Amino acid sequence: MGNTEQRGSHRAYSSPAREAAAQLTRQRITDAAARLFTDSGYSATSVRSIAQAAGVAEKTVYLQFDTKPAILKALVDEAIIGADHGVPTVRSPWFIEVLEQSRLDRKVDLLAKGTSALHERTGALFAVAREAAAVDPQVKTLWSRGKRRHLADMTTIAESFAEHGLIPAHLDNAWATEFLYILLGPENWDLIRRELGHTKAHYQDWLRTTLTTSFSGKS
Repeated sequence: MGNTEQRGSHRAYSSPAREAAAQLTRQRITDAAARLFTDSGYSATSVRSIAQAAGVAEKTVYLQFDTKPAILKALVDEAIIGADHGVPTVRSPWFIEVLEQSRLDRKVDLLAKGTSALHERTGALFAVAREAAAVDPQVKTLWSRGKRRHLADMTTIAESFAEHGLIPAHLDNAWATEFLYILLGPENWDLIRRELGHTKAHYQDWLRTTLTTSFSGKS
């Protein structure tokens, strides 16, 4: 009996330790992959180079991730959830606050800030995914799935604009959805922040001005 209890106690003690070690290893792998993907590009980065940068065996990487696209997916997913602890964007506090806000100025301000914060976390990795989608069928599938999710999120926001009477009378939900889908997509963030080199504040102001002008019907 004493030996059985001792073994049980050992398992209870060591399991959390093993899980913590595995999580630390996984984090080292994803940190290394993020650096290599953004610095060298997806195509030029091999699983072996990720393993070397993380200080682990290549086999260890494959124990954590089945494929290189799976590593990229994990990075993008982690960047998207940010500080929301696994909550999808559509259920995150900032997104819900945007949906509930009925004043145009406040709604636009919240939407500009929330979108900017999201792209600051995800923009560089989205650029990697966009590049990888052109050469890797698995990433192309992931990219297409992400774009459909973005369209669904923008449809939800457009419906909230309509619900609060904030769409100009001569326009409709379809216009609002298309406008938001294009304006708030990662491509514009990449052009303004990375290609043109403008600040985060500049991007937010650009969003705020464009949203206000378009939804107030003064364009």
